[in-house]
Amino acid sequence: MSEQNIEYERTKIQNQILDLEEKYMHIIENIVTSPIFLTDLKHIEEETQEYYELLQEVWGKKNKIKEASERLLRHHMYTSFPNATKFYASPISCDIALELEDIILNIDVKTIDKIGNKGELSSTQFEHNQTSFLNNPVLSAGSFPGFKVKSNLQAIDSKSQKPLLTYLVKIGYSDDGRGIFKLINEDDLPSIVVTCLPNGVLSNLFDNDLFLNFKDYVYFDEHDGIYYKPKYITSLDEFKNLSKINKFSRMEQVTDIPRDWERIESKTKVGYYDKEKNIVWYVVPKKKGKHWDIYLQAVKFGNTARFNDEWLEKRYNSKNEKWCGEHKYFKIYDSLISWGEKK
Repeated sequence: MSEQNIEYERTKIQNQILDLEEKYMHIIENIVTSPIFLTDLKHIEEETQEYYELLQEVWGKKNKIKEASERLLRHHMYTSFPNATKFYASPISCDIALELEDIILNIDVKTIDKIGNKGELSSTQFEHNQTSFLNNPVLSAGSFPGFKVKSNLQAIDSKSQKPLLTYLVKIGYSDDGRGIFKLINEDDLPSIVVTCLPNGVLSNLFDNDLFLNFKDYVYFDEHDGIYYKPKYITSLDEFKNLSKINKFSRMEQVTDIPRDWERIESKTKVGYYDKEKNIVWYVVPKKKGKHWDIYLQAVKFGNTARFNDEWLEKRYNSKNEKWCGEHKYFKIYDSLISWGEKK
């Protein structure tokens, strides 16, 4: 992994983008930590608590505040930038996309439940259509060169020639699924996280190496051809208690693994690499009724990439002045008490 290198020679456009990313990071932080924004968030909390059972019935999912939070941030962005020049028409964008005087502003909103997903409050994940950063292939092993990381967002808009800046706003909450819902306001978990993802033009300043791995994968199956038919291995209970070497032995005992397939492993995955077809096969758990089994399945591509958060934090502008590219806010709703007392 590589943090932003301030010793590399930079172009004029790179220096401009560095300063613009810092500028809009501070603007977005000021918006989402303002008393009026936080008050509106608390109204969402109160509405969710009051109509919890109805929301459970209507939406049928745990994340009951996703749409309302996106609507809230969109409202505050439009009111904060009343002179937004044009509607941004591209379907390849984040939840919010605005054309401003000097940039195309892209903001993705994520609402994260600490019950079951609290790790996502401290790790940064982005979809292919939400980043322009150009990363080297990741998770290489042996002769496997690694998975390509797709970045579909333009770094520079082809029509306006404005850079596309991308930001992530995460809002934490807790929902026990039985009627107790509240926004996070704790010492050890952030209430709100604001992250700036470096524009693709800046990729070489990070050695094209900011992504760690993938949250999930898209797999082939038998509909893609007989070669791709998943291979049953054993039950999850048996497999998870085996050492890595014994996992490979177990797979080779119960199914046909070609001799020229290379064993590969990472921190979280074991599998094989078919060099001739350039296909990786990973171990995948699948639920059958109440029972979990292990299959070996061919991978199409990684679906949601994870960034290295440590390197996202350490940012520098065109003057090599340090600023924070990822800011976590703890117990932020406490500020509403003092604000209310001052009014």
